Amino acid sequence: MLKSKRLLVLGAGRGQVGLIKTAKEMGIITVVGTMPNNNPPGIELADEVCYVDISNPDEVLKKARDLKLDGISTCCLDTGVTALGKSCEQLGLRGLKEAAAVLCQDKLKMKTALIESGISTAKFLKVSSEDELKESLKKLMLPVIIKATDLQGSKGIYIAHTEQEAYEGFRSAMLETSRDYCIIEEFIEGWEFGAQSFVYNGEVLFVMPHGDNTFMSHTAIPVGHFVPINCSEDIRRQTEVCVREAIKALDLDNCAVNVDLIVKDGKVYIIELTGRVGANCLPELVSINFGINYYQMIVAMALGDNPKEIWDKRDKQTNAGLAKMLFSEKENGILKKIEYTGSIDKDLLEITFFKVPGDEIRAFKNSNDCIGQVIVKGKTYEECEVKVEQIKKEIEIELL
Repeated sequence: MLKSKRLLVLGAGRGQVGLIKTAKEMGIITVVGTMPNNNPPGIELADEVCYVDISNPDEVLKKARDLKLDGISTCCLDTGVTALGKSCEQLGLRGLKEAAAVLCQDKLKMKTALIESGISTAKFLKVSSEDELKESLKKLMLPVIIKATDLQGSKGIYIAHTEQEAYEGFRSAMLETSRDYCIIEEFIEGWEFGAQSFVYNGEVLFVMPHGDNTFMSHTAIPVGHFVPINCSEDIRRQTEVCVREAIKALDLDNCAVNVDLIVKDGKVYIIELTGRVGANCLPELVSINFGINYYQMIVAMALGDNPKEIWDKRDKQTNAGLAKMLFSEKENGILKKIEYTGSIDKDLLEITFFKVPGDEIRAFKNSNDCIGQVIVKGKTYEECEVKVEQIKKEIEIELL
């Protein structure tokens, strides 16, 4: 009898549930790495639990040495990317290199690498004090964006239209970051979108642009994604070139890639990228788009198997899909009841609620305030949008 392979998944939150489930369906022994004193959903799904600070590369490496692993992976989460890179490199497992992971985890180093490679991205400056911020505001025209360099998603990012807002954003970012600096960059006002990609043994297998639905808080926060994207062939071509060049600039290899982009005056700019698949149902949208199980590709690569065997079975034509987060824009309270009263059909792939009765429901400010998510597929984006809106009408929510 063949010995089952062992996979360490860094993170056990809702973003890692799909990866854990898929690995188990593939007959893999799953070990989740997570902090103690919490109870994320991945713990109940995994075969084993390793309590570890996944943001600490040395601690993860020490624990990983004793786990007799065949692979390490993560998804939808930046926290463990550097640890993944270090452990894969030190233990001879397949995954992105530590140096590339470090670039992904520091927006200053990432942007520097992009600029040095001639890739179109916003102009930026490093700031460590309010005096440096004052000088930077003389060099960059308002509006600007203040960014903590070590946080993921929309955390530590502030748009400033005035000098006062810039100082307020800087102070807030410095309170949130673990570093003694942040960056200030020009605000490129345009159409934001994203892309998913996958690189295996130096070969970029695909670049998949996707549309982003956003909610404006202190910055634009993604609350949904969709495929296909409605853009010109020129924008698609620029996106393909930009993403491939950015992957090369950061030396990303043997990893999924998540990219944020923006278009202004017909030109595509890279906002940032990282060596893991995107969050908020993006693995599922890649799966819908290509007619494969994208998690299987991620697992296969991490375990040293050939992900191209899965990729080669993709559909000849791409498919439409839409994923949206469920949240409250204004209401606060304690959840009394939440229920979907509509019908289930083949095009409703998932409807999941993150909150249970007794949980606090807060007006939306960041992804932690999401109530749930819904994923649908269809022939067109417009068909998917109509379906999601109908599903939302059939969700009953009562607050105390």
